[in-house]
Amino acid sequence: MSVSFDTICAISTPPGIGGIAVIRLSGPDSWRIASEISGLRSQVSGLLPNSVHFSPLHDDGELVDEALLTFFRAPKSYTGEDVVEISCHGGGYAAKRVLHVVLKNGVRLARPGEFTERAFLNGKLDLAQAEAVADLIHARSESSGKIALRQLEGKLSALVHDMRAKVLDLLALLELELDFSEEDVEFQTRQSRLETLASLQEQIRCLSSTFSRGRFAREGLRVAIVGAPNAGKSTLLNRIVGDDRAIVSPEPGTTRDVVEAHIELGGIEVIFQDTAGLRETNHAIESQGILRTRRAIERSDLVVLLIDAATKTMPDTETLEIMQSREVITVFNKCDLAPVAENISGISAKTGEGVEELLQQISSWSHSEDITREEIVITEARHFNVLTRASDSLSRATAQITQSVLMASDLRDAANALGEITGETIGEEILDRIFSKFCIGK
Repeated sequence: MSVSFDTICAISTPPGIGGIAVIRLSGPDSWRIASEISGLRSQVSGLLPNSVHFSPLHDDGELVDEALLTFFRAPKSYTGEDVVEISCHGGGYAAKRVLHVVLKNGVRLARPGEFTERAFLNGKLDLAQAEAVADLIHARSESSGKIALRQLEGKLSALVHDMRAKVLDLLALLELELDFSEEDVEFQTRQSRLETLASLQEQIRCLSSTFSRGRFAREGLRVAIVGAPNAGKSTLLNRIVGDDRAIVSPEPGTTRDVVEAHIELGGIEVIFQDTAGLRETNHAIESQGILRTRRAIERSDLVVLLIDAATKTMPDTETLEIMQSREVITVFNKCDLAPVAENISGISAKTGEGVEELLQQISSWSHSEDITREEIVITEARHFNVLTRASDSLSRATAQITQSVLMASDLRDAANALGEITGETIGEEILDRIFSKFCIGK
């Protein structure tokens, strides 16, 4: 059943110079307002759903632009409401002028994500699919795009719905037994319940295990290039991106801040960070750079420890201790000047020797092939946390197998937790938080 709202509008295309811009209206007055500002007013009763019409747009008799108007009649639209999409000329002037005219006619500017929120509330998408819309818009790599499309298709939702249905079936049979407790009726054996709980736990475990790889696909793999001053970190970054992104100088301590560069490796976005050379120093600005380097290491998924093959100089002790909690690939640089042993990874950032092999090693570490082939992958921390709560509830239910009342409570908690993924059981505050992260116009 659809939910009634006022009429909203927004520019749904990004700012900047382009061929067209799209202004989207959704709500009960969409068709009326679009027809009034166009030359289609006299034809409004004859407009067909899912039809496109060319018309000039006017503001108090003055020509604003010439546009294509696409009409969608509820419920067969993105939001489930009456929708009009006005395709006008692109650029800053025309779209803003058309939006101004629409707003003058009593329409409200949409909040971020409000179109997709209405689609969710009107049953056009579940919450996992709605989140996939935002992920697809922000996808910056092949893997993140593919994962978002699978989620938008409903594969994650179907799996979660199936798991939740099994929990609810367990709960229903258990509560039925509680209703007939005085008659000592058993509708399901304890062994059968334990087997179902174990199966559900395994399904949740398998799904949760995809999060670390899924996060790489969604957010990118953060790789910190770390080493002593003059180890060749900036030269390596420039070699990887094919551009002079970082300043290269023989003077130690040149890099004072963390410099980032984004590339795609094996379908995964990789964020390389060139960091300040690590050494003991009394220089205030260089010390700030070293502090930022240590923070970059703590936030990284992988560290490339670059060592000068000639000097073998290592970072300071404090930094080495921080790296103990991270995944580290150790590489000796400047192998064109100082040969390295066969069992040691050696590169020359200056000539490019061994750099391609290093990139392949990083790509393999990220398991990018597994991500692109995996049918269902979770990328949202929210989903991972919900699955963890559901798993904990099922573990408690298993432990309470002889205590029917307590077990029923735990099963109810598990069902409610799983329902948060698809939006079947979720509060308004969480919904507001999710959709506020969307862009305006979607």
